Amino acid sequence: MQLLLEPDEAWSLMLVITSYIVDRSGISGEGRASIRRWRNDRALGTVEMDQLCLEMNRALGNYLDEKTTRQIRMRGRYITTRDLRLAAGPAGEAQP
Repeated sequence: MQLLLEPDEAWSLMLVITSYIVDRSGISGEGRASIRRWRNDRALGTVEMDQLCLEMNRALGNYLDEKTTRQIRMRGRYITTRDLRLAAGPAGEAQP
């Protein structure tokens, strides 16, 4: 499965999250102002927002990869990606 957020979708999600934090959390006025400045720096169409969108997509893809399994054909049989991860060593190399 592949899920990619478009920049306007990522911007909307970022806007909802930051608005929730600003409106409903118990942070100081200085903290709220800092979040608003951070959000304003990432207006739709800016380089910063494009970078944030890429990072959001990378994090979302990594999360989905960890939570889902796929079957791949290896040496004439099918094996799940979860089985491959279990067989891999700490550096991602197969155990002997």
